[in-house]
Amino acid sequence: MQSGNADPLVPQKPPYPDFCGRPRRINLDQMVAVKGLGKLILRPIRLDDEQEMVEFHRHISDESIYMRYFEYLKLDRRTAHERLVGICTNAPESYAIVAERPAAVHRPAAIFAVGRLTKTSEPYATTFDILITDEAHPTKLPKVLLARLIKVAHAFGFQALTAELLVADHDTLNLCRAFGFTVHSLLQDGLVRVTLDL
Repeated sequence: MQSGNADPLVPQKPPYPDFCGRPRRINLDQMVAVKGLGKLILRPIRLDDEQEMVEFHRHISDESIYMRYFEYLKLDRRTAHERLVGICTNAPESYAIVAERPAAVHRPAAIFAVGRLTKTSEPYATTFDILITDEAHPTKLPKVLLARLIKVAHAFGFQALTAELLVADHDTLNLCRAFGFTVHSLLQDGLVRVTLDL
């Protein structure tokens, strides 16, 4: 009868990366200072963020929604309880971090941005997307958040970071170019694919 244990003398292939384990050599919470917003915490999203996420979506323009989802989604659809439960739960297939201003005596906590990594059909590649409030767009937060997503993707063991963006999304495209992403034109729907080797 054969044992189910692997032969220790035969090299084993490492498992494909996903988001269920703890990433290597990284603190999951990071404090950053962003001019115009103050001190923010970059941390994994949590289920108890639902109400903050409702407020977050109230401060995002229709244009930003279209750039992110490639369609217009009304506020009530974006903030539906069932949808937010899924968004606020990290899973092996996807992992989100938020940029949050902690609560203070004179103000509640507030989320200014959400960045998400999602596995693809390519074993070592993950996609990213970013959504940021209108107030935070002119600041350095988009750059800070993308830098964090790159670091987190690498820490989880992924080897490539990709995204599909609208050609009209000049801000995100310029940001990706600044980080060294390669831009590939797609033939449909005015999209481009950006790719960064990690």
